[in-house]
Amino acid sequence: MAKSMTGFGRAKGEYNGLTISMELRSVNSRYFDINIRSPRIFSAFEAEWRNLIKEEISRGKLELSVRYTNESDDSLNIKVDIPRAKAYRKAFQELSEVLDEDAQKLLGHISSVPDIFRIEEELQDEESLKAFSLEVLQECLEDFSSMREREGKMLKEDMLLRTEKMTVLHDKIAEKAKTIPEYYRKKLLQRVEELLGESKEEYYDGQRIAAEVAIFADKADITEELVRLESHIRQFSELMGNEGPKGKKLDFIIQEMNREANTIASKSQDVEMTRQAVEMKGHIEQLREQVQNIE
Repeated sequence: MAKSMTGFGRAKGEYNGLTISMELRSVNSRYFDINIRSPRIFSAFEAEWRNLIKEEISRGKLELSVRYTNESDDSLNIKVDIPRAKAYRKAFQELSEVLDEDAQKLLGHISSVPDIFRIEEELQDEESLKAFSLEVLQECLEDFSSMREREGKMLKEDMLLRTEKMTVLHDKIAEKAKTIPEYYRKKLLQRVEELLGESKEEYYDGQRIAAEVAIFADKADITEELVRLESHIRQFSELMGNEGPKGKKLDFIIQEMNREANTIASKSQDVEMTRQAVEMKGHIEQLREQVQNIE
């Protein structure tokens, strides 16, 4: 099954008054890269979150956003920075002497000074909460995977349709290629008649014409390119039906397809064959763009 690298998933869960919500999104990337944005109290969980995500996803630039709300008072702990408070008290006392202000009045402002009071949260039963967070992440990954599979299915259908069109073009080019040497021979004979006229019998050399046709046929022969191209198209279609990541392999096959199509176009001695080769290259380019979004 083909999976798109572009996806989005979300999940939410509640544990002992603490609600955790997660969102996972991804965009195209040749490599695996994940950025986790979560509150500091969950920092110890991030390594296991990464491992779980890597089990499900092999390519893409991902971002996991984690938020929470806590309705329990047990985890809240207000701490006072005593050394900082003492330093501010000393500074206020010196200021009261300089300004001739009441020291007690100035000291009343200590409570409004930043960083004097610090609210810290302590997780209760950290191991159980970590296990719960992994459950929420697994649910988020399932939602994420469902979206990727839906998009991957649409990409697969479109790409397989393009390979079918490429097969039709391949067969047309192969059929036309068979007639090119004989067409070239007739053109040569026609040119000889135009140039020599009634003197044709005196100067005409049938063996020379045959040799020219043979040389031309060898230069214009695209049999090997057509065989390889047919094999690449078949491999591409088969790989699309396989399970697991396949984007890098598909990308390599497309490079090989493009190489054969370029050679066919360069060897073509027929306007219709050239048009068909160019049309095939257009399908290959579309496949290249779509494969960038396949895991």
